[in-house]
Amino acid sequence: LKKPRAPRKKPRSPRKKPRELLPAAPFQRLVRSFAHQRGGFGVEGVAVAALREACEAQLLALLEVWGLCALHAKRAAVRAADIQLVRCLRGNRP
Repeated sequence: LKKPRAPRKKPRSPRKKPRELLPAAPFQRLVRSFAHQRGGFGVEGVAVAALREACEAQLLALLEVWGLCALHAKRAAVRAADIQLVRCLRGNRP
């Protein structure tokens, strides 16, 4: 009688980091230049990371709403009219 073989384990792939929308280094330079121009104060790295995360969340929310507007109009692409509609609905109309 043959011994039953143990099932082979699949090789584990390394975990991928979530892709960032805003690259860290250019965003950090932008924030630090704004801080320097506005008041000449410094910004810690942790504060820049928190600000970048908040900006990414806000950008994703806007993209989602713009996409819903385009989907409602039975289009696959976002147009300027979608952006204007969202601004109008949110009360951010210039």
